Amino acid sequence: MRPNVKGGVWRNTEDEILKLAVMKYGPHQWARISSLLTRKSPAQCKARWFEWLDPSIKKTEWSKEEEEKLLHLAKIFPSQWKTIAPLVGRTAAQCLEHYNRLLDEVQRQQSGSGADAAGGEDPRRLRFGEVEPIPETKPAKPDPIDMDEEEKETLSEAKARLSNTMGKKEKRKFREKQLEEARRLAALQKKRELKAAGIHYNPKTKNAKDFRDFDISKEIPFFQKPKAGFYEVPEEELRDDPNRDLAFIGKRLDQIENPNYLQRQDKLNKIEDIKRKKKEMMSLPDSIFDLSKKNDVDQTLKRSKLSLPSPQLTEQDIQEIAEYEKANDVTGGQQGVTNALVGKFPVPANRTVARTPLREDVIMMEAQNLLNLSNAETPLKGGNNPSVTPLPVRSSVPTSSSQSSASATGATPNPLAVHLTPARKQQQQQLDEYSREDKFKKQQNKNQLLSKLKTLPSPSQSYKLALPDEPMDDMDASASDATELDQSEHHIREQQQLKHKEQFRLRTRSTVLKRNLPRSQNYLHIAQGSDSIHIDETSSVPIQTQIQNILASEINRIILHDNLTFPLALDARAQDDASYQHFSNTELEHADHLLRLEMAQMASEQPLDAHALLSQMDAMRAQYIYLPSQAKHLAISSLTPTQLIDALAHQHTDLIHQIKSSSSKSVHLEKKLNIYNGGYHNRCSALLKDIDSLYSAYEKANIELECFDQLAATESVHMDKRLADIQNQVYDQCEIESRLQAKYAALKNELSSLKSTNNNHNHNNHHNK
Repeated sequence: MRPNVKGGVWRNTEDEILKLAVMKYGPHQWARISSLLTRKSPAQCKARWFEWLDPSIKKTEWSKEEEEKLLHLAKIFPSQWKTIAPLVGRTAAQCLEHYNRLLDEVQRQQSGSGADAAGGEDPRRLRFGEVEPIPETKPAKPDPIDMDEEEKETLSEAKARLSNTMGKKEKRKFREKQLEEARRLAALQKKRELKAAGIHYNPKTKNAKDFRDFDISKEIPFFQKPKAGFYEVPEEELRDDPNRDLAFIGKRLDQIENPNYLQRQDKLNKIEDIKRKKKEMMSLPDSIFDLSKKNDVDQTLKRSKLSLPSPQLTEQDIQEIAEYEKANDVTGGQQGVTNALVGKFPVPANRTVARTPLREDVIMMEAQNLLNLSNAETPLKGGNNPSVTPLPVRSSVPTSSSQSSASATGATPNPLAVHLTPARKQQQQQLDEYSREDKFKKQQNKNQLLSKLKTLPSPSQSYKLALPDEPMDDMDASASDATELDQSEHHIREQQQLKHKEQFRLRTRSTVLKRNLPRSQNYLHIAQGSDSIHIDETSSVPIQTQIQNILASEINRIILHDNLTFPLALDARAQDDASYQHFSNTELEHADHLLRLEMAQMASEQPLDAHALLSQMDAMRAQYIYLPSQAKHLAISSLTPTQLIDALAHQHTDLIHQIKSSSSKSVHLEKKLNIYNGGYHNRCSALLKDIDSLYSAYEKANIELECFDQLAATESVHMDKRLADIQNQVYDQCEIESRLQAKYAALKNELSSLKSTNNNHNHNNHHNK
């Protein structure tokens, strides 16, 4: 008989049974779950779930950041894969497998190069006849078409057990719960009935160990009665002080303890874990379905658009490289003699065209370092340490690498890179000789030079050299000519120049445009021959008129500059005003200061009144009228009757249009107000009706009050008389009643005497007979 050895490769049916069992029994009862799988033990079921079937396991490809993090943590925590796994976000088996794969790739690159090294077979691949050491971390094996009887029986038993939710066991558990509840209710009813009868029944006191000498509900254990007298009790006073907790009243716990952000975040994470565990306990299939949905590839969010830098090799450069290669192929037979005569000289880095830099594979370098450290011999033998490639300092959490700028060092070789200026053969030979020296020889020469310099005698005199103060324009020009800028830098500089030009244009605009005030296209009138910007005291024109003309000319110049630089028409193009004089910020500030001083002096000499100023403006406005034929405002006194009629007609038409537009707007606003205030009007009318009804009720009640007041006054006057009459009637009635009572008593006595006489008479007659 073949022995039943548990283990082996997992199949699809076993995985499905394990998933359903975890849904029913939870991820803790592995003994019960393994009873459904005859070929698997509880430990194997647990490992299969936590290493492969758990929906929270990440099975996507490894990213570069994860690989860097894995290699960094493997150096810090060697062979501690259970510690590394949660930090990386993978399982321990996945971390170990990927780590070994990286080391194997490094070894394969060292053993061979090119396609042979890349196409070699995997050394960890299973050979024929070998057994998978950890089958729980591998994909499931497909089910065979013809299953044997044992597998069919296992599958049918699992179906029956997993589908049985109301079997005998469930019924027995339900019946036991009902009996337990019935016993509890019966004991409670018995205890209440005995208590009502005056019997204190406690079944726990039947045991001698549970018996106590005192009743906790009536007595105080270990109580010591205090002595009589007056004693100071500061502790009790402090305890009973009502003001001792004022610092904590009305404050939350976070205001008292003031936890930091990490503590609050930990608290929120714990609450989320509790909710998640509660959801798993209440509805495990739903939680597993949610996790599976999150890890599904179809449900993942769309990746953002990949932003790459502009290519440094254009289509023209690639075409030139191809033509250069073709030229090399054509002249390849003639290069042998030339190469024999002329050696290969290195080209200086600063004389080559900047190309895309070579990208170092940090992951392979880190894996190479770890492989060298793992293969190193014990330090007890001595010798050199294993060679480790130095890497730049990085944080434990990998960050997204940025594109490094182009540099000549480590750049992609370009066959089109030629010398910018011709060099001599002797200089190239010296460069070749220097390039062949190794680092040790350079260091040796440096040490020899330093030792010779140390043997020099101390200086007996000191000298000071001063550079001449010569302009650096020529040097800057030569340097700028020597340094050739690429297209991107030219574009950046052009953008900066345009930005500065726009800022200067906005800064030099007039105050009217800065404050977004309405501006005019009309120019002020200047008298003929008054275009001078200086005051001429010998001229026949008054000084005040000259000042006004100078101001008008300057205002016209500013209006012209604004109209040219910032045209009103949207389709007009801005023009540069070269004749406009710009002033510095210091000059503008000085002018503004002088203007403010003059305004303050004018305000002190003649105080400004807002009413008087408005009246003057109205009077000034009344002297001018708009003339449509000339499209400007003119003085009324300077117009002809025909022009005045045209201006008044245009003003009348404009007023009619304004009235129509205002009326249409008012109608529209009235409709809106009726819509908004209709409910308020209805409520106001209803309230007015209620007020009228209340006022009428108030008047009626006031009239009734006055009537009752008069009635009360009248009753108060005649009240004494009526009371006296009623008292007299009462006294008379009492006298009549007393007389009648006396008469009744006399008649009663007479009746009794007559009865006694009659009885005596009858007795005598009977005796005589």
